[in-house]
Amino acid sequence: MLAAGEDAEANDAADALSALNRLLDQWAVERLNIYTIVRTTVPIVSGTGTYSIVGTATQPRPAFLDHVGYIDTSTDPDSEYLLQPITEDGWAGIAQKGLTGSIPSSWYYNPTFPNGTLTLYPAPTSATLQAVLYYPQAVAKLATLATTVSLPPGYERMLVKNLALELLPSYSRQADPALVQQAMEAKAAIKRINQRARDMSFGGVFGSGRGWSIYEGP
Repeated sequence: MLAAGEDAEANDAADALSALNRLLDQWAVERLNIYTIVRTTVPIVSGTGTYSIVGTATQPRPAFLDHVGYIDTSTDPDSEYLLQPITEDGWAGIAQKGLTGSIPSSWYYNPTFPNGTLTLYPAPTSATLQAVLYYPQAVAKLATLATTVSLPPGYERMLVKNLALELLPSYSRQADPALVQQAMEAKAAIKRINQRARDMSFGGVFGSGRGWSIYEGP
């Protein structure tokens, strides 16, 4: 929209910043647009199984939790253990949701708003535990036009090209096919680099510890 050397009007620049933050908000729920995993701890209160996962002014509550575990501070050094995730169906099928135990074995996350809700099951009664969370942290929204942000290689092109597409309708402009292609390529490159290797796991028969026979079944 601007020739080389021209500056945007203040209202146009503000609109562009709002459009960029809308893009960042959308990309926060697209797992492969997120490049970093955060590890954080949450204090565990003895006998309490449900915890609020609080967002901040610039970072909303996590849309996903990759892993949840607990740290036992009674050992030296501390010991960390991963817990098993519970699905929506699995949580709905638990009859005694208020069950307690010395340590938890599983976790269930409900991405409620504005804060997420994490449930450790059974509710731990040990007084020497901390919950440990691993979750993808999206690129934060920009507070002002002067906000400085440092991102890995590839993100600048993705932001510039996709922001250009986002702004076009506001100026009654049609998208150039070359720009559309560039925006798609930039986003695809980010998603490729953000793919992470996962340990393979088997549910059902394979994860139950029971034997299995090709003749008899489980």
